[in-house]
Amino acid sequence: MTDFNDSDDELVLHLADLLPDDAGEVVLFARDEPLKIESDTPLIHSGIVEDAHITASGTDVSGLSFSQFANGMTLYHDNDHILIIAPDI
Repeated sequence: MTDFNDSDDELVLHLADLLPDDAGEVVLFARDEPLKIESDTPLIHSGIVEDAHITASGTDVSGLSFSQFANGMTLYHDNDHILIIAPDI
């Protein structure tokens, strides 16, 4: 795995640029490249989806990591290549 601090070409997305589905959910699948998500919105909870869950857009996110933000958005992601940068409440 690439260290985020070692990469000059890391991809950075801003949470505000992501378009959630009708339930406020976004699913990201990274490849082998690091992906950084930056947010001004506080992160209120993160973990692993332990129960079966299908998003409003129809994606099964069971077993994926998730990050819930104070603005109501939940971001689901699939691997260790995604780094969330956000203030905590």
